[in-house]
Amino acid sequence: MEVDKVKMASLCLILLMALLLLPVGSEGPCRRLSKTYPTAQCKGDQCTEHCEHEGYPYAECDTDHQYPELSYCACFFPC
Repeated sequence: MEVDKVKMASLCLILLMALLLLPVGSEGPCRRLSKTYPTAQCKGDQCTEHCEHEGYPYAECDTDHQYPELSYCACFFPC
């Protein structure tokens, strides 16, 4: 009976370790709006500068589909 408990605990541990190896979340980069970029008319170089200052490796200007005249600064980072 004691051996069965050890085998069951070992099996649970192996399954848990296998689950930890599975990828989680999306494979693409995650995105966050810049907290320090103040304007609704995004400029690429300024957006990149603000995102790098916030600690994000990549930035790009994006537009709102409802209001295409507005653009905002999106910072990207690995998920």
